[in-house]
Amino acid sequence: MNDTTIIDLLFERSEQCLSLLTDKYKALAVKILSEILTDRSDVEECFNDLLLAVWNSIPPQRPHSMTAYVCTLTRRIGINRYNYNHRSKRDMYQLLLSELDEAIPDPTSEEPTSGTEITDVLNRFVKALDPEGRVLFLRRYVYFESVADMAARFGMSENAISSRLFRMRKKLQKMLREENIEV
Repeated sequence: MNDTTIIDLLFERSEQCLSLLTDKYKALAVKILSEILTDRSDVEECFNDLLLAVWNSIPPQRPHSMTAYVCTLTRRIGINRYNYNHRSKRDMYQLLLSELDEAIPDPTSEEPTSGTEITDVLNRFVKALDPEGRVLFLRRYVYFESVADMAARFGMSENAISSRLFRMRKKLQKMLREENIEV
């Protein structure tokens, strides 16, 4: 079943689309949620929240890429649950935020930057990366994969992965500064 059909069914408010969404996107959503959350029941509950969020947001939204839309909602729901569960604890999510701290715009800057500008720069940055670098960057900062898991997956040392990610963050920081986005 293609995404256009699923979106059309959502616009028609057909409950059939929920089973189609589950068939097509559950494995991906569960993978993303499992990287953020450790409790299996939280993962299942967040997946159900995802279905509700898709149902409530389409219409009026009509995403160009259902996969990207589902991933974005999944990450947001997972992070919200994580924050709820770990208000004062520091682990993977906090670690990733601290890694990106020097390469993301400063929310307290005098001239706030629009999300569209940042998205534009991030998209260009990711497209400019070599294919392996792109995969590493996305696996780490979009799918929250650990450095150890990536090292095993790509047959590289953890130091090599960490070094590449560090250099990519520095390039992103430089690109943001060149675009006059305060970091």
